[in-house]
Amino acid sequence: MSVTPARRVSSGERLNSAETTGHLQQSLRQRGIRLTRQRRVLLQVMDNAEQHLDVDQILARAQKIDPGVHLVTVYRTIDLLKKEGLIDELDLLHLRGDRQLGLLF
Repeated sequence: MSVTPARRVSSGERLNSAETTGHLQQSLRQRGIRLTRQRRVLLQVMDNAEQHLDVDQILARAQKIDPGVHLVTVYRTIDLLKKEGLIDELDLLHLRGDRQLGLLF
């Protein structure tokens, strides 16, 4: 099964890990964007997510891998990924009072 760039992954769906492992890192590398240690950890967390994650969930998972990951880095990385069209932000304020991120493939 090949994944097209316009394919969105829903919260209940998990793609074959061989298809998604490192997708975000590879995409940024191909675009010549610098991958710091913290950014690589965050991308790993997002690539391995089985559902949509909010900022707090991303930070908590990343800090289990590297306690040096900071909240500001999460927000900056999310902004970069949105700008590059690699993720899409879902505004769920009307449902739970927070925001979640959905991966855009």
